[in-house]
Amino acid sequence: MAEPFLFLRRPDLEQSWPYVPQALISRLRAAGGVTVLNEASAVAPNRLTDVSGFIGIVNFSGRVPVETLEAARNLKVIGGVFDNAATGTEWSVEELDRRGIAVIDATRGWAQSVAECALALALGALRSVPQWHTRMAAREPLWVYPAAQFCDNPDFVNGDLGEKKVGVLGLGQIGRRIARWCVALGSEVCGYDPYLPEEQVREWGLRKVDLDALVDFAEVVFVAIPPTPTAKKILNRERIYRLRRGALVTLITRAHPVDMDALRERILAGELFGAFDVYDREPLPVDDPLRGRANVVHTPHIAGRTRDANLRVAQILAEDFIRVQRGEKPLNRLSPRAVEVRTSSSPSLA
Repeated sequence: MAEPFLFLRRPDLEQSWPYVPQALISRLRAAGGVTVLNEASAVAPNRLTDVSGFIGIVNFSGRVPVETLEAARNLKVIGGVFDNAATGTEWSVEELDRRGIAVIDATRGWAQSVAECALALALGALRSVPQWHTRMAAREPLWVYPAAQFCDNPDFVNGDLGEKKVGVLGLGQIGRRIARWCVALGSEVCGYDPYLPEEQVREWGLRKVDLDALVDFAEVVFVAIPPTPTAKKILNRERIYRLRRGALVTLITRAHPVDMDALRERILAGELFGAFDVYDREPLPVDDPLRGRANVVHTPHIAGRTRDANLRVAQILAEDFIRVQRGEKPLNRLSPRAVEVRTSSSPSLA
């Protein structure tokens, strides 16, 4: 029996995804076998091996050319990490969908790790954990507090996240986790996402509101919107200046949805607290004024870079490929509608 799967990979893939290849190959071998092509050239895969029998192609290489897709006569599924906006092939998701070929996007494999990092940044900011750690690491003689039973920063929102009014911008795979965990902690949570029905949002224990209402409500804001055309600077200057003095803004997906000039102004003026994993300038320059401030905590865009995220990516791909192999529907199929939402510049999709 011929191997059912083809794994197209860059020779240096482990430098980007160190735990994906071994985990994925192991699962696909157990499901019937996988041919691995380490592509170091622009030669079409069908010129390197017979692709006619493969039912699934995992792509961690360049774009799969049309000649390979046409040669893969039994192809039923293609998968990779496409950031919900592509297919990894020279055919569009609409064309693949028309031909009955499912596109599996494992981008959501990052979601748990990114959401947990967002929560960690917010909790650290509310208690100034990095600042206390830095002072202890510098061997300062601490144990002297502003008050005997209070040691947080009174100029900004502080203390328990569960006692705060939280607003989450974007309720996708990342934002919905953040929102539901905040609800579990006891926070009063509202969310903004024009693509989700209100009934679904209510089931998670939060209120769906428009963006202006969220800005007026929240003490703690999580920005979890992907960099879509319609989201650019959606948290604009006027909304940033409406945020209450001392509010905490956590950026965890991209800085794209935020007017970063306005946010920087308020942070540098000591009016807002920032918790960042992503920035308007990356890498963040060593002399950037956001560094070393008492009202900023940050990490260098590492929220999703975990072993667990690697293994989830492999798991998502392997399990959906096996479902397709069994004649079942995959769980993580990328739809034409999802691509339209991610790429359209028209706000009428909201």
